[in-house]
Amino acid sequence: MKTMERWSEVERLLAAALEVPTKDRDGFLERACAGDTELRNEVLSLLRAHDRSGPLEELSLEFLEPLIGRAFNMGEEERAAWRARVATDPSSTGDTGSDSGIVDKSRNQFGDREGGALGGYSLEGVGIGGYTLERPLGRGGMGSVWLARRTDGRFEGFAAVKLLNHALSSKTGQERFRREGSMLARLAHPGIARLLDAGVTAHGQPYIVLEHVDGQRIDAFADEKRLSRDARLRLFLQVLAAVGHAHANLIVHRDLKPSNILVTADGTVKLLDFGIAKLLEEDGSGERTALTVEGGRPLTPEYAAPEQVRGEAITTATDVYALGVLLYGLLSGRHPTGEGRRTPVETLHALLDVEPTRLEIGDLDAVLTKALRKAARERYQTVATFADDVERYLRREPVRARPDSLWYRAGKFVRRNRSVVAAMCITFVALIGATYFSVKQMREAERQRDSAVNERRRGEALRDFENSMMSRLGARPITMRGLLDEGRTILEKEYDGDPAFLGVILVDMAQRYDEVGDSYVGQLLLARAESLAVAGQGNENLAEIRCQIAENLRGRNKLDDARRALESGESMLRDHPDPRAEMVCLTSRSEIEALSDHADKAEVAIRRAIAIRDSLGETRQAGYLSLLNTLAGSFESQYRFREGLAVYRHISALLDTLGRGNTFNSVVVQFNTGTTLINLGEFAEAERTLHRVLERAAQTDSTGTIPLRPLGAYAQAASLNGHVDSSVKYYRLLADQARRESDTTFIVRGLLGLVRAQARLGRVADARKTAAEYGVLRAKLPKPLEADDEALAAWLTRAAGDSAAAYQHFVNVLKLSGYYDGKRTLQQRQTLVAAAEIGIGFGKIPDAMHLLGDARAISAFDSLAETRSGYMGDVGLLQGRALLARGDTAAARATLVKARVALMSAAGATHPRTRELDSLVARIR
Repeated sequence: MKTMERWSEVERLLAAALEVPTKDRDGFLERACAGDTELRNEVLSLLRAHDRSGPLEELSLEFLEPLIGRAFNMGEEERAAWRARVATDPSSTGDTGSDSGIVDKSRNQFGDREGGALGGYSLEGVGIGGYTLERPLGRGGMGSVWLARRTDGRFEGFAAVKLLNHALSSKTGQERFRREGSMLARLAHPGIARLLDAGVTAHGQPYIVLEHVDGQRIDAFADEKRLSRDARLRLFLQVLAAVGHAHANLIVHRDLKPSNILVTADGTVKLLDFGIAKLLEEDGSGERTALTVEGGRPLTPEYAAPEQVRGEAITTATDVYALGVLLYGLLSGRHPTGEGRRTPVETLHALLDVEPTRLEIGDLDAVLTKALRKAARERYQTVATFADDVERYLRREPVRARPDSLWYRAGKFVRRNRSVVAAMCITFVALIGATYFSVKQMREAERQRDSAVNERRRGEALRDFENSMMSRLGARPITMRGLLDEGRTILEKEYDGDPAFLGVILVDMAQRYDEVGDSYVGQLLLARAESLAVAGQGNENLAEIRCQIAENLRGRNKLDDARRALESGESMLRDHPDPRAEMVCLTSRSEIEALSDHADKAEVAIRRAIAIRDSLGETRQAGYLSLLNTLAGSFESQYRFREGLAVYRHISALLDTLGRGNTFNSVVVQFNTGTTLINLGEFAEAERTLHRVLERAAQTDSTGTIPLRPLGAYAQAASLNGHVDSSVKYYRLLADQARRESDTTFIVRGLLGLVRAQARLGRVADARKTAAEYGVLRAKLPKPLEADDEALAAWLTRAAGDSAAAYQHFVNVLKLSGYYDGKRTLQQRQTLVAAAEIGIGFGKIPDAMHLLGDARAISAFDSLAETRSGYMGDVGLLQGRALLARGDTAAARATLVKARVALMSAAGATHPRTRELDSLVARIR
């Protein structure tokens, strides 16, 4: 008999083990159980039960890997005997024997056979949210799926309700379920089943409600309608469009198969069950990428890609492989490698060892061959390029998957223009074609060779530069700028005799100068690289150079010039595709679109750049981390700060894993993390993070000078976190240093922040003195700063005790910001709260409550804001004050208690606002 303490220990270890990646669980349990074999076996048995709780026909890699590994380690005779046992006893592979065929068209919407009650019990008639369950549709990757009718009276209709497996109701399972709902909500495409609702029942049962699709599997639909080859291809293009939308949102499906792709009666394709896809996880391992999904989860052997079986990274190319299998089946009714395979394990062996049989259908064979390459890097790297070749085939144009010979192009031209070509001399074409073929193939081979050589030399140059600098660091203090200057001198001398490669180095150095804020030197280096390329010495890099010039111009706020340079680079790419140059152009496109208030376009561009880098397997280089950093910035421009924060933390973890935790790039990422925490209202963590940034930034300069942006951000964080004395110190440092650097923007920011901080501390004389200092500067500025003038007057009059005048000044600030015209921005939050606080003091309760409501709406980025954001806590405190002034003590107490949770999380018990709140609550009692 096990004691309650023993069961508690088992439960604790099981919950902890579920948080650990499968491959690390054995080692974790060895350490955690400390030699207690019985305890270890108990937890292992529960883990196995957990792993078996998914659908039987979707085998997990945790189960298959030992079998596959065992088979690969056998001798030939032993392996043959093992396969014979597998063939006669399917249960030995974990297969139930009920579904071992390669092509099975009997499944329903969720890829499972129709059945009665799942798990031995019935839920018919049970209410979930506004729906009533009617009958089971099957089981998905995380639980049962039911057809449900809308019964809350709002409208009539059916939906598919997905319930979390009881065995997965752990913290880990619920978190995965929550991510699925969040992920699906972002997929707004007519070819993807919509997310209608999500929630948790009163009994703790998580659920999501999906659009119910009344349709047939795509292969069954094509067969029943007897679609022609071209019609099947057009149907397949709908699938590619939907998958492409998911990839643009950094979501890989992982389990594309006919049962997950339905076609409605009107011929519309709908993709189902994105529940097995996972977004970027922040685990600090450094092994996952923004378009990589963790392996070791359910897969369908017939549609798995080789890298899934080998346990390698899963990327967009994994979906491309499954799409290739799907297209092969649509065109032939057969599986490319699974013919005659009787068990899932045999299917997986064939996947690794057998090449697909050609269908002898011309260019489509080339398309299928490229999509079904064993090596992910040799497949189509994006769904868009796959779709482009299918569309080319339908237009009878040359496909990119085939060698680009003149004979081939000529044949395509003949088929499209038979009457015109009839009069041409075929012999002449053949003669020219032979010459053209030879020259083009030779040039392409030379281009690929030169590209590979340049990449190798690029790496060698970087290593030489780093080694040289390391030998100099001990001699004397050196700044980041000084380091770059010395490095540039060394590299220019070393490669002066090789102008083509010097151009490549100049582009790299220009980017480094841009990163440390010296865009002028970057501009000069890029201009020199461009002149070398135009002169024919490295012109294959001209597209990359033009796009890097665009980025430099963008950084100097010359947007029109930046757009022209970018369009020039992009036009070159259309004629001469180059993945590396395309990444540079897409990054520049993203930054320019963001500045043009096209956040959605900016995000699409940077996701495409990440997808390219991810497909090339280059996920450990600085360039990849830079792309992730830009993606996080794109999230922030859309007020998706929580997503941005997750990416910044992922970058930091990667930098630490790669041994770059002490680099300048790491400091930049920490700075971005701190400013994002400010936006989220997590004041204490923001102050801690930005203080570390100040310390590390000072170490990069021999004089200890700290850049202006970190100074300003830390001063703001200190003020928000209640350390107003510290903010006074750092706003003064900011203003003084900005004056030395002649940076008017930061002088103004420093002085205004200083006035606000001094006013909050009641230092009215000091605040007026700083305001006078600002006035001298203000008189020299070419443009009016009305909003800043009004804000300064508001804080001064408030500190002097003139509440009516302060209130009017704050209202004027809001007017100038567009608030009363319906505009809502983050910059309005502090003004809204300040105006409301003054309004409560002299009886403007309705106006104050309205202002506070808008401040709350601006700050409510996600559900976590209610419990973590200091802005929400601040608003709740003032709303509690207003309710008390109105005499509603019960509502006031409830509001204050809720606000305390947010303030405690954001700033702690010693924050002035938290102490004030506690005092109010004590008085209510």
